[in-house]
Amino acid sequence: MMNLFLYNLIISLLLPFALIRLLYRGLIQPEYLNFWHERLGWYFRKDSVWSEKNTLWLHCVSVGETKAALPLIKMVIKDYPDINILLTHGTLTGRRVAIDYSDRIHRCYLPFDLKWAVKNFLDHYQPRMGLILETEIWPNLIDQCCSQKIPLFLINARLSEKSLRSYAPYKKIISEALSKLKHIYVQSTIDKINFSNLTEQPISIMGNLKFDARPPEDIAQKTHKLKAQLKIKKEFVIVVSSTRDGEEAVILKLFKKINLANALVIIIPRHPERFSEVEKLFDSYQLPYRKRSDLKNLISCPHYVLGDSMGELYEYYGLASLVIMGGSIKNFGSQNIIEPMLLNRPIAVGPSIFNFKHIVEISQKEGLVYRFRGMDELEEIILQLMNAEDLRKRIAIKTSNFIERNSGASKKILQLINQYF
Repeated sequence: MMNLFLYNLIISLLLPFALIRLLYRGLIQPEYLNFWHERLGWYFRKDSVWSEKNTLWLHCVSVGETKAALPLIKMVIKDYPDINILLTHGTLTGRRVAIDYSDRIHRCYLPFDLKWAVKNFLDHYQPRMGLILETEIWPNLIDQCCSQKIPLFLINARLSEKSLRSYAPYKKIISEALSKLKHIYVQSTIDKINFSNLTEQPISIMGNLKFDARPPEDIAQKTHKLKAQLKIKKEFVIVVSSTRDGEEAVILKLFKKINLANALVIIIPRHPERFSEVEKLFDSYQLPYRKRSDLKNLISCPHYVLGDSMGELYEYYGLASLVIMGGSIKNFGSQNIIEPMLLNRPIAVGPSIFNFKHIVEISQKEGLVYRFRGMDELEEIILQLMNAEDLRKRIAIKTSNFIERNSGASKKILQLINQYF
């Protein structure tokens, strides 16, 4: 069993490799090297005014967590004029997520989980309370918050059975870290059961913050513009969203086989560094496609589009007659189905759902989500929905009602914040 001393030893030994990896990614994409000092908990003197601020700290590691926190952030900015928000990230894509500008919001990277780095981070920003979204369990960070008497909460927390099994070799240090949190607020009953196998700390079900998200206000205009650019008229639009390695090949093989008429298939890889790889797949299958980044001289709606753009998922969903959820075809646990649900779109999800098991299963029971185990079943779903506009409309109405019933987690967290500010 690992203890904190052994953990610190391993983390220290891994630091050079983490820096080399950061440098390597920076050589490919220089933006990775921006604010590198924050990764080590180093800050400039001009930033050292935080002792005078009333700071609420939210940690949103990547894109999904940041988007989930946006309704809560808006509520805090509106209802608590004396609070400043420190928003930390672990990834470049998380930091890129657009949020409404406010001089009361400061964004930075969370440092590596080194004792001295996280201590510098907390000493510098001096938050009054901290909210960590989902499942970011960093022993040194949690330990230092406990030492400095900073109340720290895990919110919107989720823990799949697969993750629980993977934590088994490290259960001692994870349980010790969780015991130093003030409270754990989970998304579902399943998450509560799984967390209770790791800790005796108080656990409450709060629902999912992602149900409180809303599409951008200008999404209708942007979708209309993209629709015009793609020359879409009456085509059945299939959006294959946030695909992972190995999934595009399976999907392209299916569509080459069934050769749909009057349909547009848009494939959007989750990671931008894979755009060129997926482009080569289109070429290898000899399928006629256009890239989102190059729609010049387009005369009619293409059969296939490679969605090689960032920050346009809602626009793609706005076009969709059906969304096929990436990450669920191969064993990646699926991507977030709530975003296309916010636009009331029919969704097809594959066999791998461990990241969003609760949401997918309850949505399936409500008749909002179609499940498929293989490409034959996916083909049946596509053909069924292509010829059933009334069915798609009924799904849209039911989805809208479902979203409304499950909203409200942000208000629960706002009540928690009110206890400390």
